Amino acid sequence: MLDAARRLFSRQGFKGASLAAIAQEAGLTDAGLLYHFPTKNDLLLAVIAQGDEEQDAALAQVRAARGLPLLHRMAAFGADLEADPILTALDVTLASEHLQDGSAINAYFVDRYETFRAMLAEAFREAAQSGDLRADLDAEVEAANMTAVLDGLRLQWLLSGGAVSMAGGMRAYVEGALARLSPR
Repeated sequence: MLDAARRLFSRQGFKGASLAAIAQEAGLTDAGLLYHFPTKNDLLLAVIAQGDEEQDAALAQVRAARGLPLLHRMAAFGADLEADPILTALDVTLASEHLQDGSAINAYFVDRYETFRAMLAEAFREAAQSGDLRADLDAEVEAANMTAVLDGLRLQWLLSGGAVSMAGGMRAYVEGALARLSPR
């Protein structure tokens, strides 16, 4: 059920995918799907929770490092996201569909972005404090920039059918940013 919902939500969006289509994709009746997930929102929350568990493995490798090593690990994060195109498409689709609606899904994405940027900002601060990067860098700006580049690459990768390399683009951005911020 969750895999069927993930596929349809990633292709058609939350608003475009009907419960009937998801039930059919999963080989269930509408009633069978509704037995497990009384509302479409309940199903979406379960799909997001499943996706988080999978994405947490890639993020755990990033979070295991601190300071400059964490930032170096971000260079490989684009490749981690390319490994699951359905989850990446789902993430981009749901985030864009819930930009302004004040729902639980919107709150989830706001929190996730704030947590991600805070992790990166802390890594930039630690790298600056240890002398690995320039002391005058603005950690919040650098974290927001890295997040924006990653988001832009995800969108371009999806729109181009993989012709734009998220892995290569992220690697190039991180290497360039770290060279620019090097204390020389």
